[in-house]
Amino acid sequence: MYELHRLGWNSFQQLCLTIAREVLGQTVQSFLDSNDAGRDGAFAGRWTAAPGQHLDGNFVIQCKFSRKRDYLLSKADVANELPKVNKLVADGLCDVYVLMTNAGISGKQEASIRSALIGAGVKHVLIYGVTWIEDHIRENTRLRMLVPRLYGLGDLSQILDERAYAQARAVLESLREDLAKVVITDSYRKAVGALDEHGFVLLIGEPAAGKTTIASMLAMAAADKWKSSVLKLADPAKVIERWNVNEPSQFFWVDDAFGVTQYESPLVHGWNHSLPQVRAMLRKGAKIVMTSRDYIYNRARQDLKESAFPLLSESQVVIDVHDLSEIER
Repeated sequence: MYELHRLGWNSFQQLCLTIAREVLGQTVQSFLDSNDAGRDGAFAGRWTAAPGQHLDGNFVIQCKFSRKRDYLLSKADVANELPKVNKLVADGLCDVYVLMTNAGISGKQEASIRSALIGAGVKHVLIYGVTWIEDHIRENTRLRMLVPRLYGLGDLSQILDERAYAQARAVLESLREDLAKVVITDSYRKAVGALDEHGFVLLIGEPAAGKTTIASMLAMAAADKWKSSVLKLADPAKVIERWNVNEPSQFFWVDDAFGVTQYESPLVHGWNHSLPQVRAMLRKGAKIVMTSRDYIYNRARQDLKESAFPLLSESQVVIDVHDLSEIER
């Protein structure tokens, strides 16, 4: 069970749109909260919703969120959406209506809601309630990775083995308050992509830009997705010392890799010396996340052998707190 009622409306909407992208495989357009005109998300084209069920046209995603635990959705909860649906149909924007909710839905109420939406002109209606959403959260590690707040809303012992569970709990306890306020930004999504593709990510930004928060969320996700043992270390010698070639799923988290408040040349020279081992670690399946303040990294680049380790540039994620979208703000 995931306590989705604790998410908040906006975070639940983001969860639903992430499910559409990651589980349903659709490139979804999202709309601003204040001007969605009855659409929290939309996509167009052909989609196989289930074996033998092929749907075409314009799809509308609408999210219904409840702050009440064990709430049951009723036809009354969607009554104010019907005029909007009517207009969307008239404008040719809604052939298929996808309703996603963290509430439970009885068979009777589902039939009633479906009938009302078809009565408003929709050709096909798909309704996904809390049970369907929770099933996909449990089954999809990448989904949990992309929506890390979920780790604070469920029983981790259901998805992690005993060792990873103990490590994840330790990370989560230090994160608990911050996790409830996390906003998933484009920087976090890029970091997930870099870690997925290369097994390595370097997070660069101003002090207090969110580097450590992103690294800690990635550590939690690694314990889940790859069953990684998480090691938080301070210098390159410790990383090499703790690498176990027979344990390919290790996750190494190195905060302030090139100096805490100022450039520290011994750390950079240590990394240069360790680059062959770091490359070998990544080839064997280890994951590495480093963070650095931007001004320290800019100085470190003068001494780093970037040509010997291209991922320092390829897997860089620059976190600019001034470059947030309107929704992220």
